[in-house]
Amino acid sequence: MFQKRTDLAMEVHELHGENSGIKVKEITKNGVNITEAEVMQGEGERLSGKSAGKYITVDIGRVWQYEREKFENIARTLANEISLLLPKGKGNVFVAGLGNDEITPDSLGPRTVKKLLVTRHIETIDSALYENVGFGSLAAIASGVLGQTGIESAEIIKSVSENIKPKCVILIDSLASRKLSRLATTVQLSNTGISPGSGVSNKRHTLDSEYLQAPVISIGVPTVVDAATLAYDLLEEYCGEENENFENAISKILNSEETTNFVTPKDNDIIARSTAKLLATAINIAVHNMEISEISEFIE
Repeated sequence: MFQKRTDLAMEVHELHGENSGIKVKEITKNGVNITEAEVMQGEGERLSGKSAGKYITVDIGRVWQYEREKFENIARTLANEISLLLPKGKGNVFVAGLGNDEITPDSLGPRTVKKLLVTRHIETIDSALYENVGFGSLAAIASGVLGQTGIESAEIIKSVSENIKPKCVILIDSLASRKLSRLATTVQLSNTGISPGSGVSNKRHTLDSEYLQAPVISIGVPTVVDAATLAYDLLEEYCGEENENFENAISKILNSEETTNFVTPKDNDIIARSTAKLLATAINIAVHNMEISEISEFIE
């Protein structure tokens, strides 16, 4: 049977319904729709391919088209969801941007890191100044990809984490969705970690709390749709399943190696810039406890 590819827990629930092993609750905060999904151990992990835990999907809409007021409302709402996942108390927050900055759909992590207000060095160099300013402690890197560095992203992030001993690691990566309508219009937060490259069938070592020896928050935005999954959905919608050979026929076609392609929006560069700005704004607010007007002074 053809497996529809998605990194979003809520989409796995849509595909399998009550038998998905995923509990879903939909709520609204500040006019923003939020779906809270809990992947249960056992069946939920098997069907979704995800670790048991909490997955929060925030419906951000087409942020690259928003006026300032609406953009800021989304950023505050997202910042609040991140704050709820952050461990309490003092300590350094380490942000790692995953992906390849030379490939636009995979550049979300590096683009976001460039817009973060990093402050750990201030705390280390001049603790008095750091205390007076009142920022939180934040460190960040863009780990690159294996083809650029010759080193697995997981190895780089683990090494840095072991050295600076953060209270929390935030991982940012691009994801895959099964629907065009969700490309760059949703953000998935999770407390279970992430597998770099899994969205494009290039799975690497899982970055989770066990591996990094610190609480982990993953933040992902779907930037691509698997072409085979998209074709399957369209065929299923318009052709139906009246023909008993429907499943076997399209599975044979879509599971071939020639269909390992991905679809991304044509204006993906503008989308990537706006989405990275949104994530960076939300993380800055959550970590530094700043007003959004102050954040805007530091990022474009």
